[in-house]
This record gives sequence, C-alpha cells and structure tokens, in this order.
Amino acid sequence: MKVTHIRSIDVWLLSKGNKILYRGKTSPWHSPKVIAAALRREGKLFHIVA
Repeated sequence: MKVTHIRSIDVWLLSKGNKILYRGKTSPWHSPKVIAAALRREGKLFHIVA
C-alpha cells in the first residue's frame, strides 16, 4: 500500500496499485479506523465473531 499527501488540495490518498482505497482529509497514519476501512474495502480484513 502507498500513502500520498497532495498538499495543494490537502488530501490524503491510500492506494494499492491503481486502486484508491481511501481519499480524505485525515492522515491514515493517525487513524486506525481509516486503515481498517481501507483494508475492509480491499477485502483483506475480516471481522471474526467467536
């Protein structure tokens, strides 16, 4: 995964290949929820209920 900050429009991008998993104002490094949402969108995070 690649994290990029576009300063001119103040947007953070989290991408994998040519697929954008997250685009927003919050830095993915500061919010675990952003990373979890991106992984869920990619299909890599599963919620297991025991």
